Amino acid sequence: MDFTFPEKPRVAIIGAGALGGYFGLRLALAGADVAFLMRSDAAAVREKGLRVEMADGDVHSLPQPRVCEDVREIGPCDLVLIALKATNNPLLKVFLPPLLHEHTCLLTVQNGMGNTDFLRKVCPHHPVVAGLCQIGVNRVRAGFIRNSVPSGGFVLLAAADEAAPHSLPEAIAACLRSAGIDTRLAASLEDALWRKLMWNVPFNGLTILTGGAGGTETVLKTETLRAYARALMEEVRLAAGAVGTRIEPEYTDKLLAFSDKLGQYEPSSLVDFRAGRAVEVEAIFGEPLRRGEAAGVAMPYLRSLYWLLKGIADPPLAPADS
Repeated sequence: MDFTFPEKPRVAIIGAGALGGYFGLRLALAGADVAFLMRSDAAAVREKGLRVEMADGDVHSLPQPRVCEDVREIGPCDLVLIALKATNNPLLKVFLPPLLHEHTCLLTVQNGMGNTDFLRKVCPHHPVVAGLCQIGVNRVRAGFIRNSVPSGGFVLLAAADEAAPHSLPEAIAACLRSAGIDTRLAASLEDALWRKLMWNVPFNGLTILTGGAGGTETVLKTETLRAYARALMEEVRLAAGAVGTRIEPEYTDKLLAFSDKLGQYEPSSLVDFRAGRAVEVEAIFGEPLRRGEAAGVAMPYLRSLYWLLKGIADPPLAPADS
């Protein structure tokens, strides 16, 4: 069955922080009818709008975004983009039902493993697509987002189950491309997840272990930490192979070269840790560790990182915002 979106799709952004705000702003500027679910930033964004500053200096502004503090104000949508932290997934049981109509699609751009499984349980009659992002955005302040990746980075899309319409990922990709977002189709969901984890595991974790003193550049320019990052990437790559997803050995060097271009980028887990919010320890670190070790892969570097993070970043220190 071919799937297409309306000419002006209705889109809900759940988790309108840096990543959700970035997607929503660009989709709105491309003509989509976008509603942002916000809480703490709602008043400021209503007053001053949304702004994204790209790595090349270009600026995109949305002066009057549609900001809602209750999902019931949004109503049923064609596409629900979920950028909520995985630690807040239980909230989706409340957030999603008012946003659904018969043909609503769900796109999760969350980090880590297990998010698509959760969504399929919560919304069993709605197709789920995962977007794995190498975009590099940070929330500078309410309504102001900065992109750090040259050319804006890219998104990999993959359907989360075989029951989804075969053309759905391409339909979502076309929607995102129309907004100027480089969007590609992944070989499979597992391939996309493991490739993203090869970056998320070392850099989300090691930037926290520095005590929050710096971002990715601090890790990469410290010889021992760079070696630790490489070892973590290799463990994740080998775990992926053990469960049936082959990733070429040279991908580790490609990721390190990509990361060298980011400057002092602050991954989302570091931002959450500094703010006293819950860190996605289980989704980003625990789940790949369990899957890899269950497949017989020794993962001493990830195991030590996981338990260190459990000690210093879990449980949450303060409530998380959507």
